[in-house]
Amino acid sequence: MKRCVKLAVLMGVILGLMVGFGTNTELLGQGGTVSVSIVDFAFSPKTITVPVGTTVRWTNTGSAPHTVTSTSSPRAFDSGTLNSGETFQHTFTTAGQFPYRCTIHPSMTGTVIVEQKEEVQEFALIHSLAQSKTFPEVITVSKGVKVRLFNIALDGVHPTVTISSDEDGKNPVFGVKPFNVEPGKLTTVEFTPDKAGTFFISHRPHGHNIVGKLVVKE
Repeated sequence: MKRCVKLAVLMGVILGLMVGFGTNTELLGQGGTVSVSIVDFAFSPKTITVPVGTTVRWTNTGSAPHTVTSTSSPRAFDSGTLNSGETFQHTFTTAGQFPYRCTIHPSMTGTVIVEQKEEVQEFALIHSLAQSKTFPEVITVSKGVKVRLFNIALDGVHPTVTISSDEDGKNPVFGVKPFNVEPGKLTTVEFTPDKAGTFFISHRPHGHNIVGKLVVKE
């Protein structure tokens, strides 16, 4: 019972730390709508930074007509003339900088900076020497998507843990170097699996018969 309570507490601590990184398999900040006002003879805010997938909506809150016209080549968007109270919106599907201006009043300029947010698969992995296993025993991830493992030991010290193509940990994969896992210390490991298959989180290089599985799907 005490070991189960300790395991639950450790899981809670790790999950709390994971909040700072985002949630499992989430494209952070994707989508949504951001508003820009056309006030008198200026865009407000003049420069905005948004993630890919965001829709930007411009509203003419002044009395004079204006346009929202891309100055990129080729032109990415053009609202045409917007009279007072009218709106225009555009969804940005690629990363980059998109300057624009009002063609009626060329001194009015603005910029939309679009950033690509990466997808991350995050997992808490607890290592137990007494129970000779990892919790969970199997982790399933997608090929080509970054993986972030939060490792901590339930008991004992686990040096030279290896992610390998074999159970004995002799053939490391995905560029992950052997890492140490200790009680009370969070060890974060990041990698991007570039091939599908079943791989192993092996403790055998340091003599512990603990082998977890990492399943990479296409």
